[in-house]
Amino acid sequence: MHFKTRTVVVVGSQGILVGWPGAPVTMCMSPEIDAYPANARAWEAAQDDDLAEASEEISVFFGEGSLFHTAHGFYIDGVDDRTARLPPSWPSRAVVREVSGHGTATVTVVAPGPEDLIVSKLARLADKDRDYIAAYHRARPLDLAVIEARMAECGLEELPARRALAFLAGLPTPRESTPAGPVRTAAAVPSHPAETHCAFLMDEGRSVSVRAWNEAAGLYEVLDNPLGPAVVAQDGTSAFLIDGKALPREVWDTHPRVRAARRGDLSGYPRPNWAPPD
Repeated sequence: MHFKTRTVVVVGSQGILVGWPGAPVTMCMSPEIDAYPANARAWEAAQDDDLAEASEEISVFFGEGSLFHTAHGFYIDGVDDRTARLPPSWPSRAVVREVSGHGTATVTVVAPGPEDLIVSKLARLADKDRDYIAAYHRARPLDLAVIEARMAECGLEELPARRALAFLAGLPTPRESTPAGPVRTAAAVPSHPAETHCAFLMDEGRSVSVRAWNEAAGLYEVLDNPLGPAVVAQDGTSAFLIDGKALPREVWDTHPRVRAARRGDLSGYPRPNWAPPD
């Protein structure tokens, strides 16, 4: 990998595909992907050139008109963690997906949750953003109270905020329907320390991934659960791993590392299921 990381953050319109692969086609037609490596700040700090920017490097090697664009039919627009106007709390709701191609390394793709993406569109509200939001709302009616709360968290300036609220008010009211029963998650959520970890539904709700906060990347992106299995599948099977080896639940539960981690003692041992970020 060019930036020596396997975690990529997608913040533009195509980020919707991370959590909603079947999104309406009108939302997925752009050949441009706004993305940056999770270690962008660390990569920049490690360069000899004080003016080095990861976003510029991306545009040169993977941007419009590049060999990458010619070979793959889409291109990556170099952005950074300040490009999209997102609620500061968006990482706690981020959508995470593991992507691997034929014969290529697995890449972790992180994107803002759908409502946070909509907020970033509302902050700019160009014509294409209006079309994008309207298409989303037709397929999945927005919870306007949630959107307005996320906008408030962004601290939008008065004029953009008023313009966004007026646009939201003009969206059609969804048809009334018989209320569905409570939504039930197919995957069980393993226990995890909420102060440092966050649980993400993966594969459209078929499994759960618990990830630790990576301070350098500003994301919950390190697969790690010191208090339980890192992944729980829909059929109830779990991955109890230590040093990459799957163990029976009863063996894993009594392992010295696990017992120590549950007491908060991680000295001398990596956390169960922990692997250093690339």
